[in-house]
Amino acid sequence: MGFFDFLFKKKKKKNQTDEIYFKPDSPDEVIAGALPEDTPSTLAEETNTASKEKVAEISEAGNRFDLEFIEAFKRFHSDPGIEINIEIKDGKGNILSAHQAYEDLFMEWSGIHSKWDRISLLYGFWDQSQFEKLEHWQVIERFVKDRYAKKALHYFEEKMSDKRHFTKEELVSISKLHRVLLDNATAREYIETAYQNHPEDDSVKVEYATVLHIVGNHSDKELSHQLFHDVFEKKIQRNDTESVFDCFRFSEGYTDSSIFAMLYLMNTEADNDTWDYLAEEYYYCPVFRYEHAVQLSQTDNALRALAKLTSLSQEFPWFKMALESTIGNIRSMQRQLNAPDFMEKELEEFQTSLKSL
Repeated sequence: MGFFDFLFKKKKKKNQTDEIYFKPDSPDEVIAGALPEDTPSTLAEETNTASKEKVAEISEAGNRFDLEFIEAFKRFHSDPGIEINIEIKDGKGNILSAHQAYEDLFMEWSGIHSKWDRISLLYGFWDQSQFEKLEHWQVIERFVKDRYAKKALHYFEEKMSDKRHFTKEELVSISKLHRVLLDNATAREYIETAYQNHPEDDSVKVEYATVLHIVGNHSDKELSHQLFHDVFEKKIQRNDTESVFDCFRFSEGYTDSSIFAMLYLMNTEADNDTWDYLAEEYYYCPVFRYEHAVQLSQTDNALRALAKLTSLSQEFPWFKMALESTIGNIRSMQRQLNAPDFMEKELEEFQTSLKSL
């Protein structure tokens, strides 16, 4: 399959089950809502139907939890290919699913809409048994992908800054950390060292290409695109994904580049659904999230764009451009609504953050 044929191949539709919410209504609540003229048999039928629907809803949510439980373990270790076989038994030796064994965790998870907020909750669970087993680079990735770049930086300064030699995995993760902090010059220093020592490693090439695209001159950008497409072509030729965008999703051999994912979305004039599809993967990247907000604004989704800018500015208060855009959008909305107190507290918060930069 040719590259451009693959590029425009129809994307596999995003799984829409994340729109389902777990609402444990009780049978008593269902009965209380019945009309007075309903007969006992009608009430029983309705109660039975509601009970079956509730069981089905819980079952579907439970299955989703079980899958994300394992996914979070793999992401926690930054290894999509890691093998995991969890067998949980009760006191009688019966095998339990994850959502049955960790009911409180499942209940909390069920109330969270955002994919990455759910993963963050599960990261906290895995911290209890797995954190000490992580290598340094995995800890950096764990914090960066969980939107705790400052924690990652603190960990690096405390545990790694005195090291004279870094592994290629450490150099890649440190580069990502500094990119998220928008310190691209430092990111380049680390990833160039990795590329000098491991020029054929795909993960190194992808990160080096990403950084060069951001900060490089014209010739750097040419090298950037060459390096990235060398890796990308190999991924495509394996023909193990449905579309070009699947190549950027967490899976074995994926190309982990928020910047190139963003470029492909822009260059193909992708629709909002496709942006959302990749946004779940690169929620940790402030630049990707900013451009996603721009896309929403350009497609007449002003409120979604403002919501995205607001959360972006709260989670990445060092991102000056995002702060300025958020402030401008709030003021614009205040004028449109003729409501000077609209998001007044948030506006003050962002103005204070901007002044501190």
